[in-house]
Amino acid sequence: MPSILTPTEAATVLRCEIDDQNMLDLLGQVDAYIENATGWKWTEDEVINPTAKSAARMLIVQWHENPAQTGSGESPLSFGLDAVLLQLKAKAIELKESLL
Repeated sequence: MPSILTPTEAATVLRCEIDDQNMLDLLGQVDAYIENATGWKWTEDEVINPTAKSAARMLIVQWHENPAQTGSGESPLSFGLDAVLLQLKAKAIELKESLL
C-alpha cells in the first residue's frame, strides 16, 4: 500500500538509511494521523497532494526524533503542523463536495 511519503522521501528528510526500521514503521502511522485529522485518504489519490507531503514530513521528523510524541501534537512544530492540517482539511472538504 502506498504512503504519503515514499521511503526514499522519508529517508531524505530524516537523513537516515532507506531501510531504517523506525522510519519505515512510522510511515503508516503518519498516513493514519493525517487521514484522521483531515477526513481524506491522501494515499489513494493518483498524485499525492504536496501539502499532505509537507504535513507528513513534519510529522515523521517530529516522531522520529522524539518517539514519545507519537500521536501527540505537542512540539515546536505544532503551530506549523496545525496550519498545514487545516489547509488539508479544507482541501478534503472541497474534494468530497466535488464527488457529489
